[in-house]
Amino acid sequence: MIFYKNKKKSKKTEEKNLVFSIFQNGIVTDKDDSVLDANICTKAYNVSFSDGALKTGLGFEDFKLPDYDGDLNDCHIMDFASEMDEVTALWMDRWYNNNTNKYYYQLLCTDSENTLYGVVIPDVMEGFVMTKSVKLQNKTVTFGRNYRIDNVDSSIFFTDKGMVYLTYKSDICFTNVPAMISCVVHYGNFFGITNINRNTLVYTTNLNLTEWDSEQSSTIEFLDNRGAFTKLILFNDYVYLFRENGITKISLYSSKDNFSFTHLYSSTSKIYEESVCVCGDVVVFVTRDGIYKFNGSSVTKILEELDGYVKNFDNTNCCCACLDGKYYLATCCRFDDEEIVGCEQVAYKNNILFEFDIQRNEYDIIRGVDIRKLLAIDTPIINKLCACFYGENKQRVGELNVSGKVFENSCLKMWKSASSDLGEFGKRKHLKEIVLTCLYDCDFEIESDEEKKIFSIKGKKNEQRMQISMFGKRFRFVFRTNNENIEIRKPVVVFDVL
Repeated sequence: MIFYKNKKKSKKTEEKNLVFSIFQNGIVTDKDDSVLDANICTKAYNVSFSDGALKTGLGFEDFKLPDYDGDLNDCHIMDFASEMDEVTALWMDRWYNNNTNKYYYQLLCTDSENTLYGVVIPDVMEGFVMTKSVKLQNKTVTFGRNYRIDNVDSSIFFTDKGMVYLTYKSDICFTNVPAMISCVVHYGNFFGITNINRNTLVYTTNLNLTEWDSEQSSTIEFLDNRGAFTKLILFNDYVYLFRENGITKISLYSSKDNFSFTHLYSSTSKIYEESVCVCGDVVVFVTRDGIYKFNGSSVTKILEELDGYVKNFDNTNCCCACLDGKYYLATCCRFDDEEIVGCEQVAYKNNILFEFDIQRNEYDIIRGVDIRKLLAIDTPIINKLCACFYGENKQRVGELNVSGKVFENSCLKMWKSASSDLGEFGKRKHLKEIVLTCLYDCDFEIESDEEKKIFSIKGKKNEQRMQISMFGKRFRFVFRTNNENIEIRKPVVVFDVL
């Protein structure tokens, strides 16, 4: 018997590993998949991945306060629904007590009729929400802030029918004060923007607004192409005037009428005034073109990788706050997927909250929460970000936490990669297995140009290996769960190049 040598060539394969180290590299929404690799995330929300692992993201729980400042861990939930049909706005109030030589604080909020309520911090009333004033009823509130008149701390609220002046003893309405949409006090000068003439800046040296006299005030008017006046801020010892399409610096000199104006920035798209916020050594704001920061002299675009979320959207209903070096922005985004998350099940105005750490350049995103107003509370007693809401949570005030839930409802958590050739252009691959540590149940979805599969991963403390067996030239990977928690570490996909 004669044996002939088999000269048929066998197809060679080369085993490779794809390591998902990108859990710490943020999101890219402004580039096509063809220029990205599988280690790039194109969409993620309700998760955190700043430390290299995919973890439970931000959430909200009911606002809590301690009974007294001796034990800040013994807190109780504030029941706003017991008194209010909805919470429409939030402010912080503080006043100095000359007898005790210390500051006292309270949270102020309004309902649908603009009845003003207050909650003292710490809450010695043990959850009771007190009516503070009915002077805002039947009025449109244009702006509110802390103020000091004749060495008395107060909160002032500008309305379409006069200014309401609130102290810890009384509340008075002064009908002759014009409705301001923004104001600041700087070196003995009051600057304000009225709701009637949005191209005119009002200023006066009489800081007692309860004695407002229009004849004692002066005006400055700009009729250039930077648009209407929208917001005044104090920053780096200057007054900055934000306009619909620009920023102007106001420099003060010795005499009342001696000012100089420097037009620093012209924007090609609208600046949303409710996005403007001083955060440490920068001012952050949003336009229809993206997110920017301002250092007092120049403007720089930031977070360009998130342009796909915020660019060319109408962010009229946005709101913002800054706390502990983090910029928070509640706004509306379109995710261009088939998911319906949280508040998106019904009509909504905002559906996301960005948290952006300015120094570390890290961010998290909550999707599915319809926030009406944000408020940063930073006192010696408590330090937290609070919000009131539209929709089903309109009677609640929430405080930000790391829970992956909006109150009782767990948020859909998702991380999606780009569609990639895994570094092997034009070659067919065989995905064999995934190796990872996954502490909680979740779904792992793989989609190639040939097939799509979803694998259910059971949560375990130890490293797991799952067989995959999928073919294709390009692949996209998705981690997804409706559970309250998620934690995935060091996922590695093992594949052969055919």
